Amino acid sequence: SRFSRLSSVARESVPIEFQIDRARGMVQDLAPEIRRSMHVIAKEEVALEQLNTQIDGSEKKVEKDKSEILRLQADLGQGKDLYRYASRSYTSDQVKQDLARRFNRFKVTDETLVNLKSMRDARERNLDAAQQKLASMINARRKLEVDVQNLEAKRKLVEVAQASSDYVFDDSQLARAKELINDIRTQLDVSAKL
Repeated sequence: SRFSRLSSVARESVPIEFQIDRARGMVQDLAPEIRRSMHVIAKEEVALEQLNTQIDGSEKKVEKDKSEILRLQADLGQGKDLYRYASRSYTSDQVKQDLARRFNRFKVTDETLVNLKSMRDARERNLDAAQQKLASMINARRKLEVDVQNLEAKRKLVEVAQASSDYVFDDSQLARAKELINDIRTQLDVSAKL
């Protein structure tokens, strides 16, 4: 298309050294994004530690409540009229009411624990994905840094080839050398664009 031809001509008119500097700058501009991702990951790791502590506390509470409920059920199974707990006496109906209240609280605590675990699992998956993305970003940035260094080295080779081609060759050799240099420039432009 006409636009792509114009942008190609415009790109070819920009000195390769400027394009390489621009590519180097773009690679350096990735550093803040990488730091931001590292900060987000660190915050998420802290949040997960806190969530795991909360889950541990809830699990202990659920186990304690469960053992107390089982103890009250076992006591009621004895069929007594009065039961003594902590030096106080309770009727069978009072123990049944206490057992019903404890069981309702236990159900809420247990459901909350299930929800907390689901939340933790989802956050762990998100954290894992974020860590993988960060590792990919860091590796891609390193590769881009190497690519920019390679472009710079190729540019220097092109300069050397240009300087030497001005002296020694006859017209046909000079034409072939210039054509080769133009091809190298084109490849450098394409690589810089990529």
